Amino acid sequence: MVKGSGEDRLDPDTVQLFQLETISSLLAFGELLDKPGVDEAERVVESSAGLANYLDDLVEGSFYSHPSEEAHRQYLADRAGRADRASEGCFGSRNFAVESACHGVLRALPDSAGRLDSSTGRELLALCEDFGEELVTTMRWLRTTGH
Repeated sequence: MVKGSGEDRLDPDTVQLFQLETISSLLAFGELLDKPGVDEAERVVESSAGLANYLDDLVEGSFYSHPSEEAHRQYLADRAGRADRASEGCFGSRNFAVESACHGVLRALPDSAGRLDSSTGRELLALCEDFGEELVTTMRWLRTTGH
């Protein structure tokens, strides 16, 4: 934490490291699209899961209530009876749900350049964008409130 303008906020290094890890993950994902392979896929999956769990830890450790705290609790309550990832926070759990949806869609759609242009592909992109928007909103919240 650093002091600035009379308010506590998240150390810029934490935000910058998160942003750099995100950029690294996006580059790895780009490589995966160009040259599919198991190692590249595992790197993308592990990196995104790690970032989601790290964000859960930051939110959990904050002294401030997250603006979507109730929605996060409800999301986790709705998933409470499921064996998959029951111990994860909201972002980790949502990341796993998005990852699972991606695997399902990518297996079901034919190999072609227009894979994401189908209605199913567009639904998948919308799911990823919704999750991404919440990640960005949370990063902004962390930047202004700290923990």
